[in-house]
Amino acid sequence: MIKCNNGCIVLHFPLVRVPSVLKSAEFFAKGYYYSKQCKGATIENQKEYASKFAQYCDKDNIFYLPPTILEIFAKQTGYSVPIIGVNVMHTQVRINSPSIFCNFRDIGGGIAALVIEKQDVNAIYDDIFSEKGKTIEETRRNVNKEFTVIKEFKAIFEKNILISLDGMAPVEAVENLIYAAEKKKEDLLGKLEKGEYKLYIPYELLFFNKKTNGVFLLGIGSYYPFELFPFYADLSDYSEDVALVYEIVEEKFELFISSLKNLKYNDRFTYFFLDVGVTTAFGEKVFEYKDKVKQLLGKNYFGILSCAPSAYLPLEFQARDNLSESGKNIFFSSAGTNACIKI
Repeated sequence: MIKCNNGCIVLHFPLVRVPSVLKSAEFFAKGYYYSKQCKGATIENQKEYASKFAQYCDKDNIFYLPPTILEIFAKQTGYSVPIIGVNVMHTQVRINSPSIFCNFRDIGGGIAALVIEKQDVNAIYDDIFSEKGKTIEETRRNVNKEFTVIKEFKAIFEKNILISLDGMAPVEAVENLIYAAEKKKEDLLGKLEKGEYKLYIPYELLFFNKKTNGVFLLGIGSYYPFELFPFYADLSDYSEDVALVYEIVEEKFELFISSLKNLKYNDRFTYFFLDVGVTTAFGEKVFEYKDKVKQLLGKNYFGILSCAPSAYLPLEFQARDNLSESGKNIFFSSAGTNACIKI
């Protein structure tokens, strides 16, 4: 249905869609079943069970994988126009959320697209990280300069399901390092119904992409009442050598709005997207963005704070070798990204 010859596309879709109480209970039951099947199984069988769980999550639209979605839309448009992904997700999750609207109608688990058909649209994506290296080894050296590496692991995963870290269940492997508290299934369902299920965890697993030399950051915590750890990216192209890191953001306040500083045509309307993680990283200091944005853009803008945006960018729109490149010309990380469109 989507066509765009000149201009830009903005996609709205949830990173994680929490279904009804019944469906959420089914998801927990499936996760518990496949986790139990993985115990004591060979790595080959573990990957088979994880693949089945990934297929279930995909079929029921539990997780939306931005790099996968962006590739589908980029191919549909001939890889010719920029596509920005507004990765919608609450910082506190509840049942039947989030809602995605198209033409003022809630389309449930669908994807809404805003097509801007216009010449000379300027689309910019950026992240708060250093540039990636020309090899994974060079990227590792760059990463070590801005992340505190707590521990390195050998990971086993299949698609978007993390199976183990050094042979241990993922949360079990890191719980003594990040103080992850155990949550029971009943507690999870109760918190979801009340909208009190908090997602923010300051520690992240860092995965290295073998094809792009970029990285993917995954926040890890005891979100599930089972051992397998599903999430919102297919890591088939990533190395099994993984690091648990603590991100240092104290000196990166300005970088969270870096895309706004690379704009041309300052008299045009600007539509921008910022990582809502700034609110947990900087607290009340985020109000300073109000004045900074006015200085950069005047009054002609509209901005959204949501989960870190993703993007497909044709080569001519890329300003640097972003660390968050997850596929050819596709950029995504769970934190630290920002994007804007100058219309």
